[in-house]
Amino acid sequence: MNIKYFGEIADITGKASEEIVLINNTIEALTAHLQSTYKLSVDDIYIAINHKVVQASQDIQITEKDEVAILSPFAGG
Repeated sequence: MNIKYFGEIADITGKASEEIVLINNTIEALTAHLQSTYKLSVDDIYIAINHKVVQASQDIQITEKDEVAILSPFAGG
């Protein structure tokens, strides 16, 4: 699955995007990968699938065609 990183998250990962392989293509597996690889907590990120922000607790199966983005928390202003 292709993951795109934006903002502060791209700085933390040192990447704008990467291709990863998970045993299960779920939000839970993705967040576990981000936690173990980059020490990112679900409290520190937003996950968008196909331009729609989703909750980390949602039971969503991610397909290879989905666009997955990891975003920094939004600042108000």
